[in-house]
Amino acid sequence: MFFKGQPELLFDHLTCPRTLMVFTAEEGAGAHCHPGARRLTQARIYDWLDDTLNVTTAIA
Repeated sequence: MFFKGQPELLFDHLTCPRTLMVFTAEEGAGAHCHPGARRLTQARIYDWLDDTLNVTTAIA
């Protein structure tokens, strides 16, 4: 609804590692972008960082 197509346009112009993350109303992101799905957003971002940076965490 807002800025339709702009996320994809930005994604297409990036030359670095990237992933287009889509959030749905069913996941709680129906309130313009992702504010309703803050925990899901953070989980996806941190998972992406772990995968992209190849981070392994040892639990002591």
